[in-house]
Amino acid sequence: MSDLAKMHMMMNYLRGVYKVLEDEWQKSAKAIGLTQAEQHILWIVSFEKEATITRIAQLGLWDVSTVMQVIKRLKEKGFIQLMKKDHDRRISYVTLTAEGVEKQQQSSADRNPVFSYFEKWSQDIDKEQFTAQLVALHKDINEHFHGKEYVQWIEHTGNQLMDVAEVKS
Repeated sequence: MSDLAKMHMMMNYLRGVYKVLEDEWQKSAKAIGLTQAEQHILWIVSFEKEATITRIAQLGLWDVSTVMQVIKRLKEKGFIQLMKKDHDRRISYVTLTAEGVEKQQQSSADRNPVFSYFEKWSQDIDKEQFTAQLVALHKDINEHFHGKEYVQWIEHTGNQLMDVAEVKS
């Protein structure tokens, strides 16, 4: 098979999986009255406690102008607030309001069908090693294109979620 054919197949298979992930994420957000971007920002700010617009853009993989538009909507809905610190009044920090915390927590109940499928698929003992390699590949790709800080943030927040799950158990 030619490299062009392999690239074509890889890109379209990945796009197909991403499309399902994105559609399900959008349905999940819509069910609680948010857009996918609004829900994502609530999660980022929840993890960060307070975040600059630039930090949210970096972690959400958006342009700053996109973040500003979404922040404006979230502020109008009463889910976030902007504040400035005395030491530097030029920078705005985004924090969740009590309503924002509640809305973010509502969104944690959904189960993504692609993840559920992948979990079931990877239960086969022969696929465990492949699954670990696939996760490592995604990590490496993200580190290459988005940087070490992005990957470290994903791992740090993933560990936070594991800690929360362990406390609940």
